[in-house]
Amino acid sequence: MLTVTFRPGFGPPCLVSLCSLCCLGRPSRKQTELGSADLAWRALERDVTRLLAGHEQGLWSPSNGELEFAAGVARMPWSEESMRTAVREAHSLACSGRLVRALDKNAFVVLRHVPADDPALHSLRRLVDLLATEAERSRGGGLPPGAA
Repeated sequence: MLTVTFRPGFGPPCLVSLCSLCCLGRPSRKQTELGSADLAWRALERDVTRLLAGHEQGLWSPSNGELEFAAGVARMPWSEESMRTAVREAHSLACSGRLVRALDKNAFVVLRHVPADDPALHSLRRLVDLLATEAERSRGGGLPPGAA
């Protein structure tokens, strides 16, 4: 258990205890104060986790445009600027959907504070890889059924 300082927009700072999962995953885990990266990470993590669960339960099926977007994101080096460009291009191509909305703004903030391989981005990597694999299969480049 870690105690961090939460600085609200007004009033005195408050000490807040975080569970071990929140301490390990958050982008500012080495600091005792919650920052903008932590708040953006929580929102990104919430959105990505919902999309993963919805996809696995069959409640959300990404469009072909979203699958191709995910495949492109999976292939590119992740940085704040590359993610910003990818999202901007997705909006202009009208293939934006729930995935692009989940990445818009919060992913940029998190990538500004952590490297692309940081554990804070694990859920996002998992979702992008899952959708990129699905895009590859839909193009006919995947493994045949029953292949290991």
